[in-house]
Amino acid sequence: GTERFMLNVFVCTEHCELLARLIALQDQKQDFHIQGFSSSASLDLAFLAREEIAVIYVQFSLIEQRWRQWLDALQTLRSDRSIHLILSFSSLNEAHMAILLRYSIDDYLLEPFDVRQLYALLHRRQDMDTALRRQQEEMEGRITALLLGLMIPSHLNGFHYLKTACSVAISLPISRQVVMKNIYSITARRCHSTSSRVEKCIRSAIHAADMPNSYLQLFHGDPTSRKVIMYVYTYLKGIV
Repeated sequence: GTERFMLNVFVCTEHCELLARLIALQDQKQDFHIQGFSSSASLDLAFLAREEIAVIYVQFSLIEQRWRQWLDALQTLRSDRSIHLILSFSSLNEAHMAILLRYSIDDYLLEPFDVRQLYALLHRRQDMDTALRRQQEEMEGRITALLLGLMIPSHLNGFHYLKTACSVAISLPISRQVVMKNIYSITARRCHSTSSRVEKCIRSAIHAADMPNSYLQLFHGDPTSRKVIMYVYTYLKGIV
């Protein structure tokens, strides 16, 4: 069956009737829990992190005069934790669509809406996240197997950075030339490190590898960091 998790929801609305309907929904659904509420959409990042808020629903009119500041603040938290943001609009215009695209907000509702629509949105996203997580775990396993086949020592920090770099190269929907040009900086952000440290550790890990001759020949006797990343990329992309 499909995995179901308790959804801790933070609600931002000034409509008491909507809040009452959401509370009624909470009484009906075991996996839906309103963990916080604000009628002014005040944003307490420490509270959201502490209470493990998984979903934030916001009536857009509450933040319309400060949407950039509000969404930028929330973005810092969303970069560290997976928070599903849902906005609702009284009407939708091109400016609103631009905001949704800019902040990668996939889910929105038009007011008034049935709270069951909100609940359905949550679980559609949860099902997608579960499927994506399984795909990522499978891909990470295949990357690990390839790097171990190259005899790169798995206890070194460079192995972890290299694994992340390969995952970045495969997952980003942009050309491999652009990815490879920025691979160390992107990996560093993912690993909360620096580009120079990432590059140095990956290079050290590859130099420490007791690489089989067949792979040394593949890399023309010079297994550089970029060559190894591109080998994993092309292999798992099915290019070779």
